[in-house]
Amino acid sequence: MGKVQLEELERNGFYMSVPKGVSMKPMIFNKQGIVEIRKLEQRARRYDVVLYVRGEQGVLHRVLHVKDDHYVILGDNCWRLEYVPFDDVKGIATRFYRKGKWYDVDNTGYKIYYHIWADFAFIKIPVFYVRDRSKAVLRRIFKRKRKEAAA
Repeated sequence: MGKVQLEELERNGFYMSVPKGVSMKPMIFNKQGIVEIRKLEQRARRYDVVLYVRGEQGVLHRVLHVKDDHYVILGDNCWRLEYVPFDDVKGIATRFYRKGKWYDVDNTGYKIYYHIWADFAFIKIPVFYVRDRSKAVLRRIFKRKRKEAAA
């Protein structure tokens, strides 16, 4: 999501986005779903998926905690916590399209999903950290072996 989409959100009060990336898997897959984002009118709450601005990019991640002057935010498929000032959050996801069906954020199944992912973040974070570090080490090992084989 770039500058044009953020302007559309500001002008129209909502925006339909086809998110790119893997940070919100398994809720949202890379370029395989649609998320309806509404302009944020009031402070987001815990468990909300919000759109915030990082540099020139818009990022959709979940609110884990609301502090005095910022949110603590985490992608569902991530382990790094982000500390985002209130002013950087521009929108909130109100529903999403996945596998041929629209899901409202008030859907009971979705509520169970987000409680599992957010309430157990203290377990998920170290597990995902080890997963990502292991992948990085394996990539380096196999990259080195390919270079040696090619030489």
